[in-house]
Amino acid sequence: MERDKSWELPDPFLKPDGSRIRKKEEWEGQRRYFKAMLEEQFYGKMPPRPERLTGERIFSEMIWNESAIYEKIRLVTGPAGEISYNVHVFRPKEAGKYIPVVIPGGEFLDREIIRMAVEQRFTVLSYEIGEAAPDDRSGWNQGGCGKAYPDYSWRALAMWAWLASRVIDWLETQDFADSDKVVVTGHSRMGKMALCCGIYDERVAVTAPAGSGCGGMGSLRLNGTRLGEGIGRAERIGVMLREDNFPYWLLDGMRAYGTPDGQAGYRENELGFDANILASCIAPRGLICVEGLDDIWINMFGTQTAWLAAAEVFRFLDVPEKCGIHYREGGHMYNREDWTVVLDFARTILTGEAKRTNYKIIGKDEVKCGYSWKNPTDFQ
Repeated sequence: MERDKSWELPDPFLKPDGSRIRKKEEWEGQRRYFKAMLEEQFYGKMPPRPERLTGERIFSEMIWNESAIYEKIRLVTGPAGEISYNVHVFRPKEAGKYIPVVIPGGEFLDREIIRMAVEQRFTVLSYEIGEAAPDDRSGWNQGGCGKAYPDYSWRALAMWAWLASRVIDWLETQDFADSDKVVVTGHSRMGKMALCCGIYDERVAVTAPAGSGCGGMGSLRLNGTRLGEGIGRAERIGVMLREDNFPYWLLDGMRAYGTPDGQAGYRENELGFDANILASCIAPRGLICVEGLDDIWINMFGTQTAWLAAAEVFRFLDVPEKCGIHYREGGHMYNREDWTVVLDFARTILTGEAKRTNYKIIGKDEVKCGYSWKNPTDFQ
């Protein structure tokens, strides 16, 4: 009996007319095609960059034995200034242009991992979402974003990604950060956000989703635990978007491709994209995924296969070193080990420093799983 290949990860090299791209120069058009598909079916449409944006420093102090500067910035943006939110900036006290790391979390982000980054000469910008786009089932569109742009189809993940991009807008006016080397990261739902931001904002040099799972780097089609393929206990799209869970994260139409109990594959194979396509849209810029081996939320098997399938695109574009993944022991968290890998990856591909951690990039003799299509490079 012939195997049903519709449950394999989609071919990123397959063009809308049924032919396949063969040259690197064709990738940009393919990427635009996928981005439009994701906007229409997955994230919703985001507003363009607004003309208005101001940033007021409302607090500043020396911290950590006067080795660093902490500042609280009030950003105001939107067509008529309807969107306001706080950004917490942590940076070395010495003058210079440092690699900026944009991450949601606001004042609740772990100060110890922030300090580690600043001591390694990074600037961390942690922004709040509560006013502009609440992470709330009933009020997600009652913040500044929803009120300023009621005619856009975007949902919460896209709103949070858009807010990250406005932080980058403000960064471009500052002299303490290198706006050509922006890193955007986040964990869990904010890992999903980071992936969305990296897809749609070309200024993001490194996208670093952590524990992003369903709606992020976890495959929608392929699902499994640490032991491999199978239903396992990982979250699926029908469960995630259920009315009593997080229906506001993605477009309503996505719910039709899963079942509320998530106990079996349903219509995920009818989608023209999967997590590997999301990740491929980052190429040829940097992508690093950090995951926990005991994380029941991330869909370990689906994340690994999606990452490997996406890495085929980076290999096709002759930048395999710009697509990495790292697994550690432990569960659903963003800890020092994850943070260390993200910072190391950023330094390695943005400044050319030697790699210090053991994150993985695609090898020459990978055991392929979850897809049978070929990289065009393999035919050359």
